[in-house]
Amino acid sequence: MANYYRKLSKGIRWFYKLSYNGTVYRSRCIYLSKGEAKRAEADKYKELDEKHRFPELKEDMKLADLITKRLAELKTKKSQSYHKDNKIYLYQLLDYLGNIWIVDITRSDVNNFLLSVADRFKKNGKSNYTPNAMLRVYKALFNYGIDTFNLNPFNPCKGIKFMSIDKKLKYIPTDEEIEVLKSKCDSGQNLLIDFIIQTGARIGECLRFNGKDILSDSIVLYTRKSKNSNLTPRKLDLPPCLIGKHYKSEEFVFGRWSQLPKFLDKKLRGLKKLNPETKLWGFHNLRHRYASKLSQSGEPIFSIMSKLGHQNISTTQIYLHLL
Repeated sequence: MANYYRKLSKGIRWFYKLSYNGTVYRSRCIYLSKGEAKRAEADKYKELDEKHRFPELKEDMKLADLITKRLAELKTKKSQSYHKDNKIYLYQLLDYLGNIWIVDITRSDVNNFLLSVADRFKKNGKSNYTPNAMLRVYKALFNYGIDTFNLNPFNPCKGIKFMSIDKKLKYIPTDEEIEVLKSKCDSGQNLLIDFIIQTGARIGECLRFNGKDILSDSIVLYTRKSKNSNLTPRKLDLPPCLIGKHYKSEEFVFGRWSQLPKFLDKKLRGLKKLNPETKLWGFHNLRHRYASKLSQSGEPIFSIMSKLGHQNISTTQIYLHLL
């Protein structure tokens, strides 16, 4: 076993090279220090040794087969957007590792891939939200294999930590910016914008909102507290944008869209071509705007928490801190 380094354009990077049971294993040149490379080498050796000492744990399933079965389950049980994200992330892992046996996938393999993704995002000035989302998808994939097909119980994602994320102040669009945007939108698009402004709804809550959720003087929004949990309701005052409007019980108010609407980004980019100082923001910024308005009006934090549909007050405190 040995550790080596190379001088790359981005600086000195370390890698390890070890031999086990007649096979040579070499990592990518990604580690920032010799100590980090040695720890990764020790993890690799431990995993190889465990698999060698417990051959009865091996099962005949390759990565592509497990991914196919996992996606089939998600297509039945989860939303279209959740299935789509999983498909993208899982096939990226397959492209990186190749169609190898599940039992041969190690923690170092997955970690090295996630580090390469994070490095690429960092070069583009992006944070680690996507690499962390990918890690959650991969953990779920291998847990699914363990629970459903009795595959190798050593989840290769176990022990991989989520990467740090730089929290930034959330941009709150001004009344003037919103009015300029709305002048470029049609009536249906403006209704969605007004609804989020007046309720602080998540875009997913908007897309599942239908006629039976509109009461005489209030509305009910449904959301999931976690990805696998049941829908949880919360009641809000009837927003002004819905006064005088009528919908059938099963009619989706925003049925025009089955997934995240794209018009907001397109409209803002069009405005930015006319005025380079135009800020780009998303639907969730309007939710933060809603929280900001509540806070400025002196609304108690527990009331803001309830209206936003947060499960923990710490989440609401983060919202207000980032404003």
